Amino acid sequence: MDQTPRPRSIERIGEDFLAIVWEDGHESFFAAPDLRKNCPCAACRTQAEHRPQLVSSGGALTLITAAPRIVGIEEVGRYAVRLKWSDGHSSGLYEHRLLRALCRCDVCHPSAI
Repeated sequence: MDQTPRPRSIERIGEDFLAIVWEDGHESFFAAPDLRKNCPCAACRTQAEHRPQLVSSGGALTLITAAPRIVGIEEVGRYAVRLKWSDGHSSGLYEHRLLRALCRCDVCHPSAI
């Protein structure tokens, strides 16, 4: 049986952060760029890094370099969440165990003394 705690609550803080309170009382805060860099979808996993996008507008190409922002959250069953991004991406399922592993607080990743 999986021992990863489940989220008690998940919420966006603006479009730049995700906050999770876990059932064991732990709190995790994630910056949007860190979550996007760790997107678990197949397309993102095969890219070495997220490349800037080119979009066409009136025949001209424009380079988009701004980091995508979190515009929505959808719970998927009892095991994951789908984040919806400002650039339209939404295919990554962030399993609870992945999110807990991505927590970089001192409790989850104590620094070596």
